[in-house]
Amino acid sequence: MLKIGFMDYANVFPIFYYLLKDKNLSFIKGFPSQLNDAMRNKSIDISPASSIEFARNYNMYNIISDICISSIGAVKSVNLYSNYSINELHGKKVYFTKESNTSTVLCRIVLEKFYNINPIYTDNLEECDCRLLIGDKALFEYYNSSYKYIIDLGEEWYNKTALPFVFALWLTNKDISNNEEFYRFKENLIKTANIFPKDLDRLLPKYIEQGYTKEELDDYWNTIIYTLTDKHIDGLKLFYQYAFDLGECNTNPSNILDNSFI
Repeated sequence: MLKIGFMDYANVFPIFYYLLKDKNLSFIKGFPSQLNDAMRNKSIDISPASSIEFARNYNMYNIISDICISSIGAVKSVNLYSNYSINELHGKKVYFTKESNTSTVLCRIVLEKFYNINPIYTDNLEECDCRLLIGDKALFEYYNSSYKYIIDLGEEWYNKTALPFVFALWLTNKDISNNEEFYRFKENLIKTANIFPKDLDRLLPKYIEQGYTKEELDDYWNTIIYTLTDKHIDGLKLFYQYAFDLGECNTNPSNILDNSFI
């Protein structure tokens, strides 16, 4: 039985709503950073995993082709919340959530590469001037925030690069990538990703109970893109170059990326 990493976030809920019904799969729940660890130690076989995880350990994984978690422009759930503008963040304390790996690297790229700003990164939420949030916490703040500034990192990336940003890839450990069970899972995964835009009403109750409106959920789910195109791959390669420049990965895997898809 395949062991699948499960993120209980709104950005991937439309896929897991269907996958969780499959009794032939075993699901292990965690934040993105926890699922990265689980993939690395092989306690799960397949997972949506932070894009930076592939860059850091590309020799361990294959990438499932044709699917990702991405946005073209604003993503609404990976944001800096601040009472300072982005140009005022030099030397300020920026809180990094421990839930994410890719978003913290993207934040460094936006601040250090795009704006030439060097803040102080901290894991102390109580003493920060600005906070990076991801997932459902970030999404709820996006629609209900009292902060003066919401800095959407997906939007900042697109404004500077004109490319999509891939927040997560579906990774598989290499030792299970060629068996029949994997190919059945992949076929079902791609099929599921193609269902959700036509079936949003089924997904609403869980999040309406949490205080979202139908309009907010429609707005958000139409923002998230699951298709992995050539433009997305170009965006990934540029992200990996920046990450390498910042010392966030030891090797730039861009040259082997095209041969890593299955």
